[in-house]
Amino acid sequence: MNTPKRHLNRHQRQRLLLWALAMLTWIASVLFAGKIVTHRQLNQRHRKMSLEGLERMGIQLLVLRAVDVARLRQPKRYRFFRHGCSLLRRHYFRSLLGSRLRRVIKRKDLHGRIFALIDLLRRMDHYAALLGARMKRQLTRLYPIALGPTSAAPLPRAPAFTPVCADTS
Repeated sequence: MNTPKRHLNRHQRQRLLLWALAMLTWIASVLFAGKIVTHRQLNQRHRKMSLEGLERMGIQLLVLRAVDVARLRQPKRYRFFRHGCSLLRRHYFRSLLGSRLRRVIKRKDLHGRIFALIDLLRRMDHYAALLGARMKRQLTRLYPIALGPTSAAPLPRAPAFTPVCADTS
């Protein structure tokens, strides 16, 4: 069995997860609890405080954990196309998450968005199990079963015309 080469080991992933959780809780405490921020804290964190960046990091950590949970094997040869569809398209990662997980992560207001990301990081194994099951099934809607060309159905014969008597009145 080919085991996939890990880009990050378990300890490094755990450290990144805890760091992202610490950043999100710090942002939540500053914005919603009225915590006083010092100039030194702002200088430390102002480049790393992008909410989109933390969201992207959380999703990528979720996908890495889902690969571990699902125990997917590394293919012998990487595929860039499947059934005529490119696997390198931008929508592939979004399609991999699915609408259910995207609805869990995405919220319209800032408060809900931060706390949804905190919930995602705290319950990483639960969401990774959902995503792992989805990864095992593969993306069935992206690759529908396409029918090949078949022979045309025979046309029915035209009905025979019945003779009509001419009315000469």
